[in-house]
Amino acid sequence: MTRELRCDDILITGLPRSGTTLTCHLLNKLSDAVALNEPMKVGELFSQSPEAIIRAVKSFFADQRAQILDAGTAVSKVVDGAVPDNQRGDVADGEARPDLTNGRTLEIGNLTGIDFNLFIKHPAFFSACLPFLSREFACFALVRNPFAVILSWRNSGMPVAKGHSPAAERVDQALEKALARESEVLERQFTLLDYYFSRFADYVPERTIKYEDIISSSGKVLRALHPTADELSVNLQSRNRLAVKTDADALRIGEKLLSRENACWRFYDKKEVEALLRA
Repeated sequence: MTRELRCDDILITGLPRSGTTLTCHLLNKLSDAVALNEPMKVGELFSQSPEAIIRAVKSFFADQRAQILDAGTAVSKVVDGAVPDNQRGDVADGEARPDLTNGRTLEIGNLTGIDFNLFIKHPAFFSACLPFLSREFACFALVRNPFAVILSWRNSGMPVAKGHSPAAERVDQALEKALARESEVLERQFTLLDYYFSRFADYVPERTIKYEDIISSSGKVLRALHPTADELSVNLQSRNRLAVKTDADALRIGEKLLSRENACWRFYDKKEVEALLRA
């Protein structure tokens, strides 16, 4: 018998720097949709069993629903009380992007009643847990042109800049060991790229959304997560070409990526990387 998934408690995962924060920002523009940006203390769950993690996520959903209805707030990384479209600031060439978040309380004013969709976003942790979370929850993953993602990682100010994804590694020891075998940062980043894309292809192939489609549709493609996203008409600009123009190693990285077997090619054609290289 197929397990019935609760359709109004939804998990969002994705590649780091793939538009997961933007997705939460856009969903929060809709009536009766609340999207929380990395609200859980996932470090407390690293050593827990799959069953315990599932219980913790369900409990967190229930607690947040109660807080939202009682207080009009929820736990979330925010900038001035709202989830921003991008929580990393822009910087000069070569500098690490600063984290702009300045609070953990989301102020909510878009509910019309007690029934609403609640989204929780944790890219690394939920990706590592997809083998069992995808059986219990509706899960959606965000992906992005793999070349743009690698370049974005390089000055992200996040662990992926050095080829690590701590929350995923703590859950998945096979990933931790695979990364430990690689001495070069770029090789670890290629390993991470393959890991994330493999996860999405294996567990949520029909619930994977491309960053590029969010941009080109002005957000409407998020109707897969919430039907009223069809009403979105937000002027969005792709950031895929930014680092291609400023990163001195972009050509070398792009050519090396194109020469590799990688799960990213299950979602993107190599011509899409070649097009960015020519930008």
